[in-house]
Amino acid sequence: SSGWRHCGARAIPALIPMAKHKAHTKKNRKGYKKGDKIHGQKKGKKGEAAAYMTRAQALATLQVSLADFRRLCILKGIYPRDPKKKAAGMDKTYYHSKDILFLSHEPLLSKFFDMKTFMKKFKRLMGRKERGLAAGLEQRKPEYTLHHLVRERFPSFDMAVRDLDDAISMLALFQALSADQRRDIPTEAVNEATRLYQEFQLYVIRAQALRKVFASIKGYYFQAEIAGQPVTWLAPHQFSQELPPEVDFRVMLTFLEFYRAMVKFVNYRLYNELGLEYPPKRDAVKDNSASEMAALEVEMRDAGKAREAQAAQAEEADEAIATGVAADFGDENEEAQEMQKKLAAANRMKTTFRGLRVFINREVPLRPVYFA
Repeated sequence: SSGWRHCGARAIPALIPMAKHKAHTKKNRKGYKKGDKIHGQKKGKKGEAAAYMTRAQALATLQVSLADFRRLCILKGIYPRDPKKKAAGMDKTYYHSKDILFLSHEPLLSKFFDMKTFMKKFKRLMGRKERGLAAGLEQRKPEYTLHHLVRERFPSFDMAVRDLDDAISMLALFQALSADQRRDIPTEAVNEATRLYQEFQLYVIRAQALRKVFASIKGYYFQAEIAGQPVTWLAPHQFSQELPPEVDFRVMLTFLEFYRAMVKFVNYRLYNELGLEYPPKRDAVKDNSASEMAALEVEMRDAGKAREAQAAQAEEADEAIATGVAADFGDENEEAQEMQKKLAAANRMKTTFRGLRVFINREVPLRPVYFA
């Protein structure tokens, strides 16, 4: 053939011009996008993907367990996010990187580490049956407060009142439960929730702030007007509550822990505005006879009496203003009619049961009727 040359017994292929060899370029490593010619750019280091991290990455960054991470997020008010681009997959839980950076500077983080170290030492001493040393160590158990978190999450009193619905509903729920060691419901939490809820109810009674009540299958819905804002909460019926096994009460107890600290601040401010002593004193005799709110004794201060006099003068001034508006613009004016309706409704709510004696049958639950 023409492509071969014969040289003795061997056939040598003819020299055919070949294409130029392509210069070798260094490929980027796996996981890198096309960037410059030498290094490239690692995936997930820029843009929206870099603004979020998975829960596993957050745990590795903070060096905490999953239970402590959940507790810290609940106390700080940090929740998972739903980014548009999920770099690690659709089945992961994502948090904002700034939120995790915010958690890394939280003083409670070091307290959790101290608590973990304390539990290790305590369990070691109990395993060695050195109960004297364990008792001494228990007296030095690390403690923490949530006061700085309340001030951080609610810079103003109005913001705390706006979020008071869930707090009072949680207190009303746990005051109806009984302590259960198997479900990690401590007696101290139930007792403090009961005390704070009764103090809040006493304020609503003294301030005549209750506006609406509705009875349903779930319980009793109450609505009170506090600092000019409506606060609605749910109180369960007076039945023995069955604890469902699918509910994680550790998460609910973490919410309760924060709400207890929050309601203490709110109750103190509300009592102070009414001129009442806080915390109110309890009558031991009535308390032993299960009188609940009736066992609370509140001493009026001079400021409280002056405040009541100012409130009475303010009501008289509002009535005078409404009368003056009606006289200037006529009774048919919409503003005058609206002011008169509001004043009449407020006075009617405050004097609904005044001068009446109510008899309650034994089949009727006493707590909601007494509160209303």
